[in-house]
Amino acid sequence: MDKNIKIAGDYTAGEWLELKSSLEMDIDNEKLWEKAFEYFDKRLRSRYLQPIKAIENNSNIEGEGFSITAILCSLIEALEAFYQGKTYKRATKENPLDSDTEYFKSQPLLESFLTKREPFKQHFSQDGLAKEFYENVRCAVLHEAATRNGWKVRIDTDALVEKQGNQFVVNRAVFVQAIEEYMKRYKQELVHSIELKKAFIRKFDSICETA
Repeated sequence: MDKNIKIAGDYTAGEWLELKSSLEMDIDNEKLWEKAFEYFDKRLRSRYLQPIKAIENNSNIEGEGFSITAILCSLIEALEAFYQGKTYKRATKENPLDSDTEYFKSQPLLESFLTKREPFKQHFSQDGLAKEFYENVRCAVLHEAATRNGWKVRIDTDALVEKQGNQFVVNRAVFVQAIEEYMKRYKQELVHSIELKKAFIRKFDSICETA
């Protein structure tokens, strides 16, 4: 591990290891968890949310919403991986998956996030809707630079996802707002949950190990 490598803004892997040691000695210390959340916030803002903002600020409404959606789909997988404390791993017979700390398929994480985490679960409560989003938005945009089966990405609706006739419209601007709300909720939940704290530490450890 390179302890000098930056993992969250200017925070380094070495600084994380020092903070982790303090967290483990006093896991209920809210001030320490405020600091830990800064690592999470800086990492995701610098690598996901700020690039989205840069695209929005230079938007001509000519299809750049696809780029924003691609970033969002990567981001929600990362958010759920933090929540569960899991790291992606391509498992083999010789190197099997640890189901408690590792994952191989993205679909279960994405569907878990959309159907279990506020404020998203209120928008994806319809049976199968999260699966359709995964197949027709996430996979289609990341792999084909397109959406499929009547799904559209726009900014001229009020809802995060809205059915219009035979189409589903995803408002990528409302989606970003929902991400911001989720992060605030996650911070509050993290401070009061031992399981989330353990998952958080496990996830940042894996980031440092692979950085």
